[in-house]
Amino acid sequence: MTDMPGDVQGEENTIGTIENRINPSQNVDIKYLREENAFLTSGIYTHFLEKEILIPVHMVLTDFQLVGAIISAVLEKISIAAEKDGRFDYAPTFEVLDKQYLFQEYGEYMKLSFAP
Repeated sequence: MTDMPGDVQGEENTIGTIENRINPSQNVDIKYLREENAFLTSGIYTHFLEKEILIPVHMVLTDFQLVGAIISAVLEKISIAAEKDGRFDYAPTFEVLDKQYLFQEYGEYMKLSFAP
C-alpha cells in the first residue's frame, strides 16, 4: 500500500476531525507531525487531490478553534470548486473571522501562517 502525500500513520496522532458540511463522508483529520513540530491535515489529498495543510504548533496553541474554522473554510471552497469545475487553487492570502492568513508552498504541503 502506498501512502498519499501528507499521510500521517496512526490514530494516536489525531487531535481532531473536521467533517465537510456539504458531504459528511469527506472527513479531514488533524494530526501531529513531530518532525515538523506542526499539525497536518490528513484527507484533503484523498478526497480532492489537493495539498494537505501544515499548521505550525504555535498557531494551534494560540487558538485551536480558529484553526478549525480556517480549515473548514478552505474545505468548503475546495468542495464547491470540486462540484463546479474541479479547479481549486490555494489563495496566497485569505481572511477568516476578520483576520488575515497566508498560504505558502512548503514541499508537498501548503503551510499556514499569520499575515504580518
